[in-house]
Amino acid sequence: MAVFRARQVAQIRDAVVAGRQAVRAAERADAVVFARAFVDAQGPQVPGDPSPEASAALAQRLLKALADGVTEASQDADLQREIERAHAETQWALTLDDDGVVGFLLDLPAAALENPTVEALAHQSQGLGPGVFRKADVLVLQPECDGVRFIPVSAHDIEC
Repeated sequence: MAVFRARQVAQIRDAVVAGRQAVRAAERADAVVFARAFVDAQGPQVPGDPSPEASAALAQRLLKALADGVTEASQDADLQREIERAHAETQWALTLDDDGVVGFLLDLPAAALENPTVEALAHQSQGLGPGVFRKADVLVLQPECDGVRFIPVSAHDIEC
């Protein structure tokens, strides 16, 4: 399976920040708002293919899919990953100002947990408990984590 290269991860991370800022400025849960800012910041990346052409093509497919209300692209793993990112990051952005939410629990599909690296990530602790990441973090996960969900965690949910 192809993976994101270091520069691609950095590009995605920076673009996620731009997308979150756009959603927060819009003050509404709109994945298209996130996606436009994410695309403008050159966030869409094809694992293992850092070419601008591949990124641009994925960006266009993402914007079209979201504009058309597409939520599943089972024949296009790269597009599906970006659709899921747009929806997840939109919700994540809106929780940044919610004092009741302290982080997000990484909920990985069973198939992903068969990979030792992914399993270790699911048990990693950032001080909030295993698999819980601070809400200000920007996580860029490799394709082996496709299908991940992020579950909001409140201070009351944290184990002492």
